Amino acid sequence: MKIKTFLAQGDRVSSLLKEEERKEYICCKIDGAVHDLSYSIPKDGEYNIEFLDFTNQDSIRIYEASLRYLLALAIKTIDSKLDVRFFYNVSRSIFCRILGKKSFRVTPAFVEKIKKRMDELVLLDLPIERIRISKEDALAIYRQAGLHDKIDVLKYRPENFVHLFELSYKGQKYYDYLYSPLVPSTGYLKRFSLRYYEPGIMMQFPRAECGGKIPPFSDELKFANTLAGSSRWAELNHLDTASSVNRFLKKYGAMAFVNLCEAKINMMLSDLAKKIVDSEDPVRLIGIAGPSSSGKTSFANRLTYQLMALGYRPIRISIDDFYVPKKLLPPGADLESIDTIDIPFFEETMSLLIQGEKVRLPSYSFKDGVRSPGKEIALAENQPIIIEGIHALNRRLTENIPEHQKFKVYIAPQPQVNLDNHTPLSMTDLRLIRRITRDARTRGSDAKETISMWPGVRNGEFRYIYPTQENADFVFDSFLAYETCAMRSIALPLLESISPSDQEYSTAQRLKNILKYFLPMPLSDIPCNSLIREFIGGSSFKDAR
Repeated sequence: MKIKTFLAQGDRVSSLLKEEERKEYICCKIDGAVHDLSYSIPKDGEYNIEFLDFTNQDSIRIYEASLRYLLALAIKTIDSKLDVRFFYNVSRSIFCRILGKKSFRVTPAFVEKIKKRMDELVLLDLPIERIRISKEDALAIYRQAGLHDKIDVLKYRPENFVHLFELSYKGQKYYDYLYSPLVPSTGYLKRFSLRYYEPGIMMQFPRAECGGKIPPFSDELKFANTLAGSSRWAELNHLDTASSVNRFLKKYGAMAFVNLCEAKINMMLSDLAKKIVDSEDPVRLIGIAGPSSSGKTSFANRLTYQLMALGYRPIRISIDDFYVPKKLLPPGADLESIDTIDIPFFEETMSLLIQGEKVRLPSYSFKDGVRSPGKEIALAENQPIIIEGIHALNRRLTENIPEHQKFKVYIAPQPQVNLDNHTPLSMTDLRLIRRITRDARTRGSDAKETISMWPGVRNGEFRYIYPTQENADFVFDSFLAYETCAMRSIALPLLESISPSDQEYSTAQRLKNILKYFLPMPLSDIPCNSLIREFIGGSSFKDAR
């Protein structure tokens, strides 16, 4: 809903909504900037206001943060000695690990108790007040509440003030900070789902791409195992929070930090290559897919050399060269759709290569939209084909190639790092920071342009990448724990260039609020074949730029 109206200084945006429609909206945009519904107008004037509902990504981000606030509050009201740590997890859900008592175990009965308390808090419709206080006062509140994780990260906050959220329940005040706007009151938070998920709780929330509904839960075993392994590694090496990352960097230095993280990548690459080589039937086709800014190109190069070290000679073929010529596509065709690829021609080419035939590969010009003949190749017995692209795991692309001859890899950064216990680092935000860093260098794009294109990129991922991710034989986590420190110095100035009047300002502020809590580090210690070089520059792989 969009309106243009005069508002006086101090007016709250929520006053423009009728009582019965207030909880249908989560936040608003005022002249392009996202604000919570409790926002007070700073000065008299005419404003363009758009109220955002559950079908908007900005709304869902605020709603999800508010649900984390509600669940953490529910736990504190049940047992003040307990706390919770949140992790983004499988099936677009949030995993909740209970902290505070070593002997405590989550049970289905405990999950039901939490659910009932959350329902009670929603029914009470308690106001959530945003207050601004000094860092010293915030430290005193955190100490009294035993929120040591927030104390640790506060020392890296450059500002001398803190925003907290305050709520009163049964005569006691509760404080928290979620690095995000929240809904005005607990009564907004009716839409959520909890389930017992050993050894903790899985919380689901509405999704914009699902029309504001909670999607069906899918227990994605491969992804769950990868996430669990990433989480264990981060905790074992004390690299699971922003403050612990900073401590490691200060104590051991950038070189040690980089070497540790690159060793992890090397171990995963070695494990993957061994699985491919030891496959019961010889693997002839290796498909690599993943969302934008996952590091697919550098990964494909690294995997090529890892296989070469085991005596294989992979050849890389670009799916992009098999696009249907532009003049043969219908007007307005979705250029990201798999239907823009000449699937019969691709399958025929792959089949002939696998059978040992000599074929001439095509070469596609995106500038002219024309496909022309390319180089002629033939494969030896120990030469698997590596294909990389958004449709590499789509079965339609390789339907005529037997499954036992294929090995499918899904790659994405899956950080299991938190700013504090209640604020996990978003995988999507990390990829956007990567893309902003890369686009400025390789395309001359400013951060504003990259952010403005991001919703379209995300829509393509939901249509064409995520539905095929369960086809993967191996899930590769491309996150490097030092990368936020490495990208900080590059990305922050780019984000600073976005002004409050820009539509992209709110996103820029959110990304800045992540990066500013990580210490910067020099880039000189990062090897030229690192996956992160694809984004910061200096890669030894030509096609990684």
